[in-house]
Amino acid sequence: MHVLVFCMNKKFSIVISGPTATGKTDFATNLANDLPIEIVNADIGSFYTSLTVGTAKPAWKDSPIPHHFFDVIDDTTSWTAPQFREKLELLLQQIWSRGNIPVIVGGSAFYIQAFFYKNHELLHPTTELMQSLESQSAQDLWEQLNEVDPARSAKIDPHDHYRLVRALAIWHTQGQKPSDFVPIFQPLSSFYFLTLTRDRDQLYDMINQRVQIMMQAGWLQEVQELARDAQWKDFLLKKKMIGYDILLEYLQTPDIHKNLDESLATIAQLTRNYAKRQITFLHRLQKNVQESLQTNAKHRALPYEIKECNLTLCDLSLYIKQLSDFALGAQTRAIEKKIHNL
Repeated sequence: MHVLVFCMNKKFSIVISGPTATGKTDFATNLANDLPIEIVNADIGSFYTSLTVGTAKPAWKDSPIPHHFFDVIDDTTSWTAPQFREKLELLLQQIWSRGNIPVIVGGSAFYIQAFFYKNHELLHPTTELMQSLESQSAQDLWEQLNEVDPARSAKIDPHDHYRLVRALAIWHTQGQKPSDFVPIFQPLSSFYFLTLTRDRDQLYDMINQRVQIMMQAGWLQEVQELARDAQWKDFLLKKKMIGYDILLEYLQTPDIHKNLDESLATIAQLTRNYAKRQITFLHRLQKNVQESLQTNAKHRALPYEIKECNLTLCDLSLYIKQLSDFALGAQTRAIEKKIHNL
């Protein structure tokens, strides 16, 4: 039984993120025992109807909990962060109108960030420009960026190839400094922002196990089916969605040179590397959100909580209780404020 019917006019969200394979989905699902929730996907792979096994997509259609943003893209198009935020804002209103709490769950950090920050809608860089930038070393890119926009280069690690490419793509496409397009802090509601982690050895073991489990579930067959469509094949190779490109390359390799174990080891290593990048990004995001709340008078009074939970060490039920108690407190404060304003 839910401890409270959330029927008043309130705006509160739970945001759960963390590196791949930490157990975000299970954690979010357990919240339904105490709170009236609806789960909102923020993992890019699960947007796509055709990508299921290799994205570890949950069996969301069989769940009694309402799920959103799963299997919403049938082709090879993508959602930008501003597009995701726009769709999310509309969805949150619908969930609140039903008296439920949205639980935004995923490891695609730029979509998680979109809940807190409003990004500028930018022109798309050309394929030729992106290929040119991506072929250059991080050091060369950083020096170019530092020359045109020292303020932006000072905030990007000289080894962060992805963000350097993105910044210079903005410069060449928009004709303005990337620092002119700093995201605006504008959270969509009061929130509980929880990052899940695990001890490194356990996390890496879980990643290795997940690769094997997905293979047993038919991942290679899923990729074989996608490879029959030239558009999907090209999309997966360019998108570099971890594992799909490696398995496509494996399928294209002559039999005499095929080595599935080697390909799976590469996928596991790339996934571990990705998990490290996720951890770094989320630490920075939590720090930025905290600083934005402290320096922005408009949002300073916003009810919020920012936490990190190590699932290797902590009592999972205790964290779920703390989160549920905070959610109830946020709703109680909303009622008191509403009554006070009558």
